[in-house]
This record gives sequence, structure tokens and C-alpha cells, in this order.
Amino acid sequence: MLGRVASLYYTHGLTHQKIADLLGLSRVQVTRLLARAVKEGIVEIRVHSDESIFPDLQIALAREFGLKQVWVSPGFDDQEKNMESLGAVAAQCFLSLIKPKDLVAVGLSVTLEHMIPHLPKMQSGATFVPALGSRPGGAVSVNPHEIASELAEKLGGHTRHLPAPFVMASEESADMMRKEPDVAATLQMARQASLGLYGLGGMQKGSGPLIEAIGPSGELEKLTKNGAVGDISGIYFDAEGNYVPSSIEKRIIGLSLEEILAIPTRVIVAGGEKKLDAIAAASKSGLVTDLVTDQRTAEKLLDRL
Repeated sequence: MLGRVASLYYTHGLTHQKIADLLGLSRVQVTRLLARAVKEGIVEIRVHSDESIFPDLQIALAREFGLKQVWVSPGFDDQEKNMESLGAVAAQCFLSLIKPKDLVAVGLSVTLEHMIPHLPKMQSGATFVPALGSRPGGAVSVNPHEIASELAEKLGGHTRHLPAPFVMASEESADMMRKEPDVAATLQMARQASLGLYGLGGMQKGSGPLIEAIGPSGELEKLTKNGAVGDISGIYFDAEGNYVPSSIEKRIIGLSLEEILAIPTRVIVAGGEKKLDAIAAASKSGLVTDLVTDQRTAEKLLDRL
């Protein structure tokens, strides 16, 4: 039965309801069988349909958190498989949102790297701009410029480089870097974006690329004491989504929280136990407009309500 349901959905493109009618099952049973088929490796994670495997989870999350849309990927015990699954569904989300000539701001996110292999070759004419610095040798290894460039190459668009590290050595050097003509021009383009692609960082070790950079400084303990539950590209916020000042942001070459919030569509791709507080805060506060997360994270978010 499991293989037949997977074949009818993934190979023949039948809807949940048509499969349910054909096999004498309920729609819920079909949904559960499809999720099991992905988890057991019966099907490869490649999205060929606009219909979600988890419509009930998506609708519930969007309603409870006031989000425009939610995409949910199958969850896996293996971290790499979970990231790959998340990336596949993130690609589906992004393709449904991007429009010709869009200006897309690309933020700090490890997960976005997993989205790119699942995108088709096309000619979008969109422009992809890193919304913060990422020159090799900086404090953080994730490179928004590389992601922006790969998106432009895959989707037939354009990109612009932001020639600066993510985190500068001092506030003074950061101020000087922001005034560099190429840096200032690229940041100004990012401020004008119609669509933003971001990840979220948490406050625990292993919950984001920034944690390792600020851990030795004692900044993490100070932020936690001040109520911070996570960050979006180095800008921290509390459980209500309110801005939490930090010393490190003064050394970051990127957008402020206010500037990020000015981007009309803000897609967050994030999942995992260590990021639950950050995802919940960003979702319910309006920091994010559209969310891509995994099945287990989605269920735990709803369990909190």
C-alpha cells in the first residue's frame, strides 16, 4: 500500500483526494502514508507538485501565527537529510513567490545552501543581492554572496557583490566600511528588495553560524540575560519579536531590523529544536511573513499554543 500511494502521488501526479477515493482511504491516511514513504526512503526528496504533504499543519501554522503562507517539509532523524528535505521544499516555496525582475535580498542562512540544488534552470531576470557582508576570512563561514551568485546563475538573474566581511574588527572599521562606495551601493539595493530570503539563529551552540563567533566574547550570555531568543542576520530579538541591542551588531555590515522589516515579503527557512524559540518569536511577531520549516518543528510550534 505504501509504495502504491507513493507511486500514485509522485509518479502519476494524483491529488490526495483522488488517491483516497481510488484506494478507499481517508485524506488523512494518504497524507500519513506519503510522509512515511519519504521517511523510509521509498521516494527521493524532489518536489514535482504544488500540493503539500502536510496541508493541515501548514494551514494551522499560518492561521495561529498570522503568516501569509507556510511550507512544511518531511522531518528526518538524520540532520543532513532533514536539511536536504527543508531545502527541497524551500525551493518550491521560492519558485511560487519569485516574479520576473524581482529584487531579492539574501541574508545569513546555512539552510539556503540546501535549496539551490532543487531549483530548476530558468530565466527569471531577477536580481539577487547579499544583504550583509560575507568576504572569506570573516568571523562567519556562511557566504550570502555565494548564495546570491548561485541563485542568479540557476535562475537566470543578476547579482551584485558586497565586498566586506560580515563582522568587522571594531565599530570604527565598520563605520568606515559602510561608507565605501561599492558597499554603500549594494546595501542600498538590498534595502529596496521586494523579497527577502533569510534564516534564523538561536541562542544555543549549534543553532546558527553566529554563535561560534560571539561565544568567547561573553556577548551570548549578556544577550540571553536581556531576553534574546534568536537573531536574523546578526540582529537579535526577544520572545515577542522586539529588538534586543547587541555590541556585535555595531560591527556587522548589513541591514538593521527596521530595514529588514521594510522588505514586503520576508521568507524564513529554519527548523530544529534549538531554533524553536526564535522561529516562534519571529512568526508571531510579524518579523517573518512566510515560513518554511520541517514537520517536527511545525508540530512542536503548534504544541506550544
